[in-house]
Amino acid sequence: MSSTMTPERFQDRWEAFKGEHQQVSGVWLLHSAIADLPGSEVVLDEQAVWALKFSEKPPAPPAPPTPSGGLDPRGDEEAGLVGPKIAAPVKPGDSYLLVNDRDQDMKAYDHSGAFLWKVPCLARGQGADNDWKHTSTDTPPGLYRLGQLYPDYEQNPSPTCSDTAMSYGWYSFDLVELENQEVTVGRAGIMLHGGGSGCGWPGAWAANQPLLPTLGCVRLHNIDLRDKVLPLYKKGTVYVGVFQEP
Repeated sequence: MSSTMTPERFQDRWEAFKGEHQQVSGVWLLHSAIADLPGSEVVLDEQAVWALKFSEKPPAPPAPPTPSGGLDPRGDEEAGLVGPKIAAPVKPGDSYLLVNDRDQDMKAYDHSGAFLWKVPCLARGQGADNDWKHTSTDTPPGLYRLGQLYPDYEQNPSPTCSDTAMSYGWYSFDLVELENQEVTVGRAGIMLHGGGSGCGWPGAWAANQPLLPTLGCVRLHNIDLRDKVLPLYKKGTVYVGVFQEP
């Protein structure tokens, strides 16, 4: 006996395959199923109420104010997540990278809290989504600062295969903990980098290599490290706020 899916169940199934082939093919299958129904032309009309509503883009939220004690640009997307306990002591020229591992993205803000850009990002390790207290698990939540830069791409943009090139990609940065979030759980060596050994070679060196979990670091596409993060690093201090599932 079949049962009708509720809106909640439909959403769960849709989100379970976020960014995967099933989500794209599902759109085509759903369109085909609707097209076979009597009166489908009303539903599939470009000017249908649902179509117009779906196409609306919400207005950009106002830039959050910079509190006197520093910058903390978290928003509704970070509700319920564990993150930094302190604000970043920004000054003109500095920036803030907000890593939301639940949404798998990184948002950048300038020192005033004005939004700059958003890119895909992973802060995933080799464990459960809410485990950051053990070796090789997710990136410990909290406030960091970008430290030493390792510009492998600038030293050789077309290297031969090596463990370093595969693991870290074009650029890597030390993440300096500002809340003892690593040492408190017995961890160290957290970084921001690209690459991905699981991508193989030369896949790990590709500009938009697949984002695969690390051993606890934050991972971006190689090209976003070069074109998005590096300019901010050259301009001033870059703070990184990592948010994880509790």
